[in-house]
Amino acid sequence: MWNRFRKNYLRFKSNQRETKVAEGLKFRNRNVTICGNRYFLGKGMMSDVPDILKLDQTAYPEKMKWSKQRFLQDFKNWHRHFYLILRKHDQLVGFICISLSKNNKCGHIENVAVLPDFQGQGLGYLLITTIIERAREMDLDFIDCNCRIDNHNAQTLFKDIGFVKVEVKPNHFQEELDAVCLRLHLDKTNYIGAKNFGR
Repeated sequence: MWNRFRKNYLRFKSNQRETKVAEGLKFRNRNVTICGNRYFLGKGMMSDVPDILKLDQTAYPEKMKWSKQRFLQDFKNWHRHFYLILRKHDQLVGFICISLSKNNKCGHIENVAVLPDFQGQGLGYLLITTIIERAREMDLDFIDCNCRIDNHNAQTLFKDIGFVKVEVKPNHFQEELDAVCLRLHLDKTNYIGAKNFGR
């Protein structure tokens, strides 16, 4: 009797989580203003891949760059990957990608990039905090990310938002650089927005 009840309850919770994830994957595109500049914030689509690839090639060192096939594969697995993009006058200036675990309990920020000329203006902050809002709506337990150990700016930004250091992963990146794994627990009250970044 107890085992049957437990199975039914777990099935109910799983279905409930899947419904929340499906709702969270929806996104209403909108215009946002950051530091006095107007941007389009929207859900990434397959048609955005050429621009996303170009931005990725510009923002990252040679061995950190993703292939076109990698991005296309993500969009084919749309129920496990969620992209947000930022455009200014039709120019893609930033994007972020989160992947979901099979049990829909956690998310991993796979990639976040902003054009060099637009960095330091709060665009990365907006992308990350918007993803956090999505993750909360999906009822995820936590989200994490891996930063290059020498990328102090990225680590500071994530920590300002509320992420905490979990571990160091030796030789995580191709050029044998270590990665710092940062995590944000979503079932706790986190202080988001140590800085307002012009918002």
